[in-house]
Order: sequence, then C-alpha cells, then structure tokens
Amino acid sequence: MEITITSRETIKPSLPTPPTKTFFKLSLFDQLQLVTYLPMVLFYPNKQGFPEPSHMCAQLKKSLSETLTIFYPVAGRRKDHTFITCNDEGALYLEAKVNRNMVEFLTPPKLKFINKLLPCEPNIIHSNREVLPQVVIQVNIFKCGGIAIGTCNLHTLLDGCSGSLFQTTWAAICRGSREKVPCPDFTSASSIFPPITNHLSLHDHFDHINEHFSNILKKCTTRRFVFSTASINSLRAQAKDDDQDDESSKSPTRYEALAAFIWKHVILACKIETEDSTRPTVAVHVVDMRRRMGEPFSRNTIGNMLWPVMVFCETVNADTDVRYLVGIARENFGKLSRELFLRVNSDPKILGGNQCVDLPHGTETRNPIPLVLTSWCGLNFSDLDFGLGKPLWVGVRGGDQENLPNVAVIMETDKGMEAWLTMEMQHMVNLEKDVEFLRLALLNPSVSNIE
Repeated sequence: MEITITSRETIKPSLPTPPTKTFFKLSLFDQLQLVTYLPMVLFYPNKQGFPEPSHMCAQLKKSLSETLTIFYPVAGRRKDHTFITCNDEGALYLEAKVNRNMVEFLTPPKLKFINKLLPCEPNIIHSNREVLPQVVIQVNIFKCGGIAIGTCNLHTLLDGCSGSLFQTTWAAICRGSREKVPCPDFTSASSIFPPITNHLSLHDHFDHINEHFSNILKKCTTRRFVFSTASINSLRAQAKDDDQDDESSKSPTRYEALAAFIWKHVILACKIETEDSTRPTVAVHVVDMRRRMGEPFSRNTIGNMLWPVMVFCETVNADTDVRYLVGIARENFGKLSRELFLRVNSDPKILGGNQCVDLPHGTETRNPIPLVLTSWCGLNFSDLDFGLGKPLWVGVRGGDQENLPNVAVIMETDKGMEAWLTMEMQHMVNLEKDVEFLRLALLNPSVSNIE
C-alpha cells in the first residue's frame, strides 16, 4: 500500500487570540503526562451524495481554523513546564492519496499499515524540550473516493475526553451544526490543580522520565480483539460476585469485566514467555477524574484529568477467577475520593507516596508484569460526523515499534466492544497461541482476533 503526501500546511485560527489570553496555564496533571501523541483514524467510505474530496478538504480546513479560535490553546505551543504560549502558530495539516480502495484496507483492517494514515508516529515519547504542535491532522483520500481522517493530539493538553470535545466541536462546525458546539472549560483544571513552579527537583524528575522512555524502543505488535455484546454479557455474568449482599455490587460494568479478563490472559501469555510463574503483576487503570471530582469539573473540562489506579496481584494463573480480579480492582477504585485529589493540591509530593501508589513494599524489585488499561468508552468517537455521516470504523494505532508496550485501549462499537492491545512481540506471540481462551472461556464463542 502506497500513501503519498500531496500537501502540507499550517492551519491558523480564523481570528487572532486576544492579548489577554496569550498565556495558558497548564495543570499539575498536564505536567505529569509523557510527551506523546494520542492517535485515531476515522474512516468514511464513499457513498451516494458524498462530496468531492477537494470540496471536503476545503471544508475541513475552514472548520478547523474556526475550531482553533474556540480552542485557542490548541493553536499554541508549550514553551516551558507551566504554560502554553497562545501565539496562533496553528495545527499541522496534511493531505495524502492512498493507492487502494478503502474496502481493501478494511477487510480485514490492516493494522500494520494504519500508522501510515496518521500525520506523525504515535508510538514515540518526545523530549520535554521539543516544541511540538498540539494537534496534527492527515486527511487520506482513497482511490475509491473514501476519506480517512487521521488525528494526533498531544497528550500534554488533550486527554481522551478533551480530545473528544475538540473533535466534536470541529465536526459540528464542519457539518454546519454550530448550535451543537460545546463550550470548553479552560480554567478549572489549573485553578484547582495549579502547575508546579517551585519544585525544580520534580521538574528534573519528569524530564528524566520522558528522556528515559524516549530512548527505549521495543519490538511490538498490535492486535484488535472484537467482543460481541453477547460475549460481554457472558463475561459480566461470570464476573458477578454472588457472595455480596449489595445488589449493585453483583453486576460489574462492561469495562470491569473485560479489563479483568484481558488482564488475566495477557499475564498468562507473558508468564509463558518468561517461564517464571512467580512474578507478580500490576494492572494500571487510567481513570478519568471528572465525574469523581464533581463540580467545577465536567465533560467540558480541558486538560489531563487522569489518575492511574494501580492494582497489584501476587499470583495470576489459569485458575485465577475473573471475579477475584474484578473485586480487587473495585477495592482500589473505591479508595479514590475528591478529598484525596484535593490533597494533591496542597502537597503534590504525595503523588509518589503510599496514598496514591498503594503497592506492597519492594514490589519494584520483583519485576512485576505491568499492563496499562484505558477506556475510551463514552467518548463518542464513533459518532463524529463531519458532514460525511458517522465513521464506518475508528482505528487507533499499529506499527511494530513502541516506547510503552503492554497497553490495552478499550472502545465501544455498534457490535459490542473492541480491545486494542500493543504488546512486546514475544508476549503477543504467546497470547495468540493462547487465543483459544477467547473462544473457550465465553459461553458465546463469538470473539474474533483480527489483524
């Protein structure tokens, strides 16, 4: 498959940012993020009434310019640890031609090529010293006339929820639905969790972490597992704890059940590779803080309102009950509170303490097997309509190089749920050898493994 970049330009805001908004203050949690891009590709097949690609590209650029006026920090550049300079440098915008029809790419989805539809490499951790655009976009025009919009949002400002709000706004303006444009909240995050300005040692620590990961590239592979609604319901039924009296505690959420199921079998695959059944494991659940904090935070709050919940398990083997893994995860989720978050406001140093990292002493010396799990459910990426209808499919990432392997992204689909796993190559090989668990462990054997 050949993809040829045909144009490259910078899209600036349609109106200049007022001098009173020249500097946008980051939050503490923005400062903690690794400098990497969150990727996504939205596929819109050609159909009756589909606009000419040239007209659609012009509309995408015009509406992006108007969106950057509303999301003025996104058009700026981060120049230090605490601020984005809102200088209207804009977003990087590329157009490309693909020498295949979209149906050829999607039947089945060619994950090893999906990064070519993105405007930059998403699997790289950049240095804090790099001056990077907040948003980079690549509009891919397939031979059939179908369009795939690849976006990369810089994680130092836009987490999944913030990125969804930005893209929802862009799509609404593009299709002419300005009345549905949400109003972003740019102030709550940094006012409640102001950036660290006087702890140089912490800044040095963050720089060291970014530079450490930026120099580590591991051979990885990405696989997509599709779980039908019936399979998810079977998992939830298996994960119920019938010993609990509280009725609400008996029904795990779709995410809880699927995350525990994935955690168990990924760890089994890793242990086969290392031939070490004694290694403990840590599941890191990336939790959106907005709903847990309540006012003034809402879905419209811009910034990285994320909290890593670390769940330790001494032993995972073939006999480990998914109900147990759901239970210990819920126990750790239950420790999250508004009061804990607000303590970070007064003492950022507790982020590395036992209150926030609740792991047994000496865990790091035992080389635990990690797995990071994050949910994009409820972010409505599959509803993004730029005037082309809803996307046929939403892709995430692929390729064979990764700074941070052992990551699972869980998304909703109209058929159920998808889990994207990026693993070290040898671990994924074993996971695929053990892929029969996806068929045997469920009452309804309708889970498929798609490359």
